Amino acid sequence: MRAYASDKFGEISDLRLQDVPKPVPTADQILVEVRAAAVNPADLKVLGHKDGGRFLHAASFPLILGYDFSGVVREVGAASAPHAVGDEVYGFLPYARTTRGGTYAEFVAVGAAAAAKKSAAVTHEQAAAAATAATTALQALRDKGRLAAGQRVLVNGGSGGVGGFAVQIAKALGATVSATCSAGKMAHVTESGADQVIDYKATPLGALTETFDLVLDVASTSSYGTCAHLLNPGGAYVTLMPSVGLVFGLMRTLFSSRRCGFVMVKPVAADFAQISTWFDEGKLRPQVDSTFPLADLPRALEHLHSGGVRGKIAITI
Repeated sequence: MRAYASDKFGEISDLRLQDVPKPVPTADQILVEVRAAAVNPADLKVLGHKDGGRFLHAASFPLILGYDFSGVVREVGAASAPHAVGDEVYGFLPYARTTRGGTYAEFVAVGAAAAAKKSAAVTHEQAAAAATAATTALQALRDKGRLAAGQRVLVNGGSGGVGGFAVQIAKALGATVSATCSAGKMAHVTESGADQVIDYKATPLGALTETFDLVLDVASTSSYGTCAHLLNPGGAYVTLMPSVGLVFGLMRTLFSSRRCGFVMVKPVAADFAQISTWFDEGKLRPQVDSTFPLADLPRALEHLHSGGVRGKIAITI
């Protein structure tokens, strides 16, 4: 099969479109013919073997990148219920050292418990773009942040892939949503459903006087210490990146009603199914910045690296 892969850790220029063996699914896996994938910052970390990338993928070569996928089931293992050949499914591979394959390929073998049926309301590109991003937002808001209907949430970084879905999912959960972004992206975040959009350069977090039940730091540019004054009693600060500041935050909340934590997203079929339902109901809108064919994967990764992306970058296989 065709796949974009590298024979060493290095730069984007080291990636090559090459022929590699098609994966063989185990009993608890399904073989998916990939119709679309999506670009993530983790790809660059794994390829460069830095910034935690060594913990996100096995050090096996050829190194096939890519986590998100949407496609059609072509083979099913003996214990891979409830999937059947011909099902359109989507999901993502675990961000872990156990992951040896990638989705920038014509086929990928995935755990049956880590995929769910794709919503008919979205394309394969839109579904792949939602897999990691929307699931991260859901797990951060619902599980780690314990967000409930009627509460107030601040999404720090509401214009990117995770941020755009966080705004929409928080609304679907019944919350009032404020979000920060740059001035040029305020209209985009408003269209995502935010009740209030804040230009972070004109009004930094430290200058805000409102309080919230949850601060979700999608941009990972802040800390619990910076945001503590924004939290109501019993409120939570949740970030996507562990840091020294997070450790100090955890220590500060030991004897407080406020909470502090971070999210390491995991592929959960029930969460994919919930996201598909929200797409079916029109409560979620796709967040695709641009789409590239597999042959242009290096250009897509360069686009991600350059910054300024609104939503996600999809790859058509």
